[in-house]
Amino acid sequence: MTITLYHAPGACSIATYVSLLEAGADFDVELISLAKKEQTSDRYKALNPKQKVPYLVVDGKGLSENAAILTWIASTYPDANLLPKDTFERARAISHMNWFSSGMHPHITRHFRTAKFCEIESAHEDIKAKAKAMFFEQMALVEQELDGRTWFFDHNTACDAYFFWVYDRALREDFDLSEFRNCTAHYEAMKERPNVQKALAHTQ
Repeated sequence: MTITLYHAPGACSIATYVSLLEAGADFDVELISLAKKEQTSDRYKALNPKQKVPYLVVDGKGLSENAAILTWIASTYPDANLLPKDTFERARAISHMNWFSSGMHPHITRHFRTAKFCEIESAHEDIKAKAKAMFFEQMALVEQELDGRTWFFDHNTACDAYFFWVYDRALREDFDLSEFRNCTAHYEAMKERPNVQKALAHTQ
């Protein structure tokens, strides 16, 4: 099986990168520079018309969207235990990944790409403030989820890799997350994992 991950350093595709490493998969990585807008190049659009990362190509077939990719990795490498074995808990894990994707990621995007959503410059600060407030509402829910536990489930899963990026990206927006002690402890625990360190180090 031939696997290629299209990954942009700093982007949410690190969740896929970390999970592939945790799975022990044999895969190649092609870096996409968002700063250079390589995701909008004709070459990449021909591969992935959504012009986003992550994008996973498996034996010539492409798959997009983190939740789908992470579920595929977990199913393909079951011994890695990247999702819970119990079917209900597994569904909860997939729900978490979709939550991070649709309930948290967009608020961060509106905060750092405000002009993409509104051309009225005088409204930008209000949009940023609302995006941050809505993000913090979701963080409070995650804080409750992590109360008394290191990981979202009884062992480290793909959910943890995904939330690691959420927290890290919020830090890069200069959000003060110190009130979320459980989330902060989770982030620090993730930073200690060798495969997280390996993925973070691959920037060129």
